[in-house]
Amino acid sequence: MIALIQNELMKIFGKMASWIYMIIIVLAVLIAGIIYMKFSGEPNPNWREDIQAEIHMLENQLPSAPEEEKPFIQTQIDQNQEYLDKDIDPTAKTNWHFMNEVVIGVSSLVTLFVVIVGSANVAAEFSDGTIKQLLIRPHRRWSILLSKYIAVIIYALLLVATLVVSGYIIGLILFGSGDFNMKIFEVTLEGRKEAIVGTQFFLKMLYYLPSLLVIMTIAFMLSTLFKSQALAVGIGIFVLFFSSTLGGIILMLADKYVWAKFLIFPHLDLTVYALQDRILEDITLPVSLSILALYYAIFMIITFFFFQKRDISI
Repeated sequence: MIALIQNELMKIFGKMASWIYMIIIVLAVLIAGIIYMKFSGEPNPNWREDIQAEIHMLENQLPSAPEEEKPFIQTQIDQNQEYLDKDIDPTAKTNWHFMNEVVIGVSSLVTLFVVIVGSANVAAEFSDGTIKQLLIRPHRRWSILLSKYIAVIIYALLLVATLVVSGYIIGLILFGSGDFNMKIFEVTLEGRKEAIVGTQFFLKMLYYLPSLLVIMTIAFMLSTLFKSQALAVGIGIFVLFFSSTLGGIILMLADKYVWAKFLIFPHLDLTVYALQDRILEDITLPVSLSILALYYAIFMIITFFFFQKRDISI
């Protein structure tokens, strides 16, 4: 099995595109860092005095403000006071702020490249006409397919590592070394949540991995179902880009239709659980993980069953 995995990794890294994807991730992090540095403003060492002055100004405006504006002004006062009470600098910009706010966003590129590689992994063997040479080896079909799957997982993890390492290094260069334990406010649907900036980044990355695995598995399944590499990749990218849209629509239907909660799309982005405890009233992280695990098992069964029975004529 190890030899098969090594062979599949050689195939993946034998393609120039696999290296280009890594370079694109590093460049994307760098460009995002420059944009973030340019438009996010400079840290303000006198932020407490400025916030206190702003609170005083808003309090003076409040009595004479129109009734419809008073709730908004009071909310601003309360939020500013909370910065002071919690000792949270809203102007802070360190490498960990960059990682938590920007690098996490670049992870969508990792998912895209994993979908492309996973979708093409088996379909390319049919498109290139090499599937027969692959299956006449003295190995069972399932072991050949499993080695391909593991190789894609390893490549996906390498892309994630490239994202995290490049993000940390670029963050150090652009913003300097910040306090891992610095407190921040995260905006959620339920208001603002106090968090530790470094912990929050790794929590989001941890919740990102199951979603990446499931989306990669969907792409890999499509690769075994279609002989056309272009078709497999196209459908894989379609699923990736429309999953969030479909998830939002299904969540709106969930209040009316109970079965909608058990569709896969609302559960594909687990990073929301780094910001809030539940998607809906009765949908929490353990529920989402259980639903993803069920779909994952179904996708794997379909993938290996279909490949075992598939006609290899080309």
